[in-house]
Amino acid sequence: MKQKIVFIGNSIVNGFPFSRGKSFPGLIRAAVKDGKATFHGDIINKGENGQTTRDIAARFDHDVIDHQPKAVFIMTGTNDFIFNESTPDEAFENLEEMARQAEAAGITPVYMTPLFVDPDIASRKWMAGAGVDYDEVNRQVEEFSEMLRGGGRLCLDTNIAYQRYASGKDAYHDGVHPTQEGYEFLAETVLSWMEEHMEEL
Repeated sequence: MKQKIVFIGNSIVNGFPFSRGKSFPGLIRAAVKDGKATFHGDIINKGENGQTTRDIAARFDHDVIDHQPKAVFIMTGTNDFIFNESTPDEAFENLEEMARQAEAAGITPVYMTPLFVDPDIASRKWMAGAGVDYDEVNRQVEEFSEMLRGGGRLCLDTNIAYQRYASGKDAYHDGVHPTQEGYEFLAETVLSWMEEHMEEL
C-alpha cells in the first residue's frame, strides 16, 4: 500500500488566495510526483479557509484517520486568535486531542507553528474595520507556538523559519497569508524537514 501524508489546517494549508496546486502541500505533491523528493507516497491537502482548531478537530476523524496516513502535519491557531474563539491554552488542548487521536490510530502527528501576521498590512487588507488587534494576535501566536515547541511531540517551527524568510522583503499577500514566493519557501522548508525526519514519521 502506498504511504500517505496528510496536511490539515486553515487557509495557509489550503493555499489562499492561490490555487490548491500552488499551496505548500500542493507544491510538495508536485515535487514528489516529479521524483524530486525521497518520499514516494501521496500528499493529501485538507486545508480549509477560515477554520479554527475547534473546526479542524471536528473533522479530524474523517479527514485524517479515515485516510490512515503515515503522518499528519497540523497547522492552525491563527483564526482562533483573530476571531477570539480560543485562548492559546484552549487551542493547544484542541491540538493535543487531535494528536492523541492520531497516535491511537498509529499515525504520527507533527505540529507546525502558525505564522505571525504583519499587523500593518493586515489592518489595511484583512478584515479591515473589524477591530482586530493584530499585535495581540501575534502575542497569542507566539504563546501558542511556545506550547507546540515544548509539547514533547514532533514540531516543525514554520513560524521561526518564515520570520527569517520575511525579514526585509514583502512576504505577505494581505498581512495574513504568504505571497506565492512565500508558499514556495514553505514548501521547500517543509519538504526538507520531512526528508530529515523521515525515520521519525
